[in-house]
Amino acid sequence: MRQKVLLGTLVVLVLIVGWVYLAPGGGDEGPPPALGRAAAGVVDAETGVATGPRPLPAGGAGMAAPAAGAVSATSSAQSQTVVTLRLAALTRTPPGFVTGRDPWRFVEPPPPPPPVPKKPSAAELRAMQEAEAARQRLLDEQRRLAEIEAAKPKPPPFTWAYLGNFGPPRKRIAVFADGQRVWNARQGETLENKFIVAQIGYESVDIRFVGFPDVPAQRLAVKH
Repeated sequence: MRQKVLLGTLVVLVLIVGWVYLAPGGGDEGPPPALGRAAAGVVDAETGVATGPRPLPAGGAGMAAPAAGAVSATSSAQSQTVVTLRLAALTRTPPGFVTGRDPWRFVEPPPPPPPVPKKPSAAELRAMQEAEAARQRLLDEQRRLAEIEAAKPKPPPFTWAYLGNFGPPRKRIAVFADGQRVWNARQGETLENKFIVAQIGYESVDIRFVGFPDVPAQRLAVKH
């Protein structure tokens, strides 16, 4: 019994659908063509302002006559208010986005503040003052000794070249040259009344200075 009811319902639905789609004159009344809506308003490319509808060509090739619904759509579009197109809004720059801290970028933390110096006590200040006074006295003494040493007479510098020696071991003769002359002298003799040949060795000679017995001897090696 249930199967007969379902079968009867299905047959009724099929008849209704066939009547809607296959009935004569059912497809003649459709929605108005898009041409009428397209002709309702056109935007001018130079000024950016919407203008009125353009007239449709009458009797043109391939153009069908507008239906009644299209005429009503065109008249309603003409009665609408024309709104100015704001072109500046199209070129507006969106607000910038400021990012926060970058987790992939390492930032060196600021250095810690320097420690506050400790204020010295009275005993420490007195010790510092005594140390500074002792250092100043030492500098003054060194300066005084340097002035005394500079005031003392100095022997003339020995700039001759020692070329060597010859002769027997007990009576060696040293040979010197001053760039212009060659000088020969035995041990104990004086050169130019300024220098004394104090000792002649195998490869060196000791020179002392006339009038400066306390000045240590100057040792010269053989000039090769």
